[in-house]
Amino acid sequence: MEIKLFSVIEEQASVGFTGKLNVLSSFNHQYLGHILFLDGKIHSAKLSPFEGMKALFHICLQEASLQSLQFIIEPEVVSSEDARAFPPLRDLEKILREGIKEHFRTVKYRPPENVLIQISPNFIATGDEITPHEFELLCTLAEWSSPFDVYQHCPLLDHEITAALVHLRQKSALKILARKDNL
Repeated sequence: MEIKLFSVIEEQASVGFTGKLNVLSSFNHQYLGHILFLDGKIHSAKLSPFEGMKALFHICLQEASLQSLQFIIEPEVVSSEDARAFPPLRDLEKILREGIKEHFRTVKYRPPENVLIQISPNFIATGDEITPHEFELLCTLAEWSSPFDVYQHCPLLDHEITAALVHLRQKSALKILARKDNL
C-alpha cells in the first residue's frame, strides 16, 4: 500500500527541514492537521482531535483508506519545547505500516456505537493481571464509556484499543450495556 506521507517525511528528514508540513484534504483543500519538524526530526503531529503518534497513525489510515490528502511544506520557526518523542524514521514507518494492517484486520471486532462500556466492579476486586495496554484502556474507561469517546481519548492506536477491549472482555473485566435513546 502506497502511503505518500512516508516519502514526504523522508524527504524532509534528509534535508534537515525545520517547519510545518500541513495536511489538507485534496477534495476541498481544507486544513486537517500538521506535522512539525525540527532539524529533520518529527517534533509533533496533530490531526484533530488526535496528537502525536495517534495523529500520524490517522493520517496514514486516511491515505490507506484511499482518502486523498495533500501535503504542503511551510518553513516556520519551531521551538524545541513541547517536543514529543518519536521513533527513528525507519522504525516509525514500520510501526505505522503494521498498525494499519492490524487496524484493517481487527476493525470487525470494534464495538458498535450503540453500547456503553463499563469496568466490572468484580474484576477490580479480584485483582487479575493486566497488560500495560489494558491498563491504559481501563484508565480511559474510568472517564469515558461510549466506544466513540474511548477511541478518541485513549492514547493507544485504534487496533491496540480493539485488542485490549477483546482481551478485557475475555477476562470478564468489562460490562457492555445497551445505550438508551436519550444518551
